[in-house]
Amino acid sequence: MSQVEQPLTIDEAYNQDNDRALKFLRPRFHEEKFPTIQILGYIGSLILTFGAYFLVMDHVLPPVSLLAVILALAVMQGALQIGVFMHVREGRGLAWQIVPLYLVFLIAMGMVGMSIWIMLFKSGVS
Repeated sequence: MSQVEQPLTIDEAYNQDNDRALKFLRPRFHEEKFPTIQILGYIGSLILTFGAYFLVMDHVLPPVSLLAVILALAVMQGALQIGVFMHVREGRGLAWQIVPLYLVFLIAMGMVGMSIWIMLFKSGVS
């Protein structure tokens, strides 16, 4: 005689669905005992920061070239920060992090744009 499965109650079905959803949403991290990548990222950040500092302080390049090099160093620094310290490569996948990254980019561009606007028009704030 075969056993007939009892249908799930509403509470059991709800809990079963939630467990499935929570398991899917749980981040998947690769844990290492020693933070080698973070230390290398920190050293890379220091190198990029001091490189930009010394380029400006020693007047190594003409102003237009200096601006281009500093912007390139800033983009590399941003990519390093996002990749190493903000853990974009870890977790539930890049698709979950695209929208917040776009939002951060939009806010940063807004702040830069407003700062340039204030500096250009020399508002009477001071």
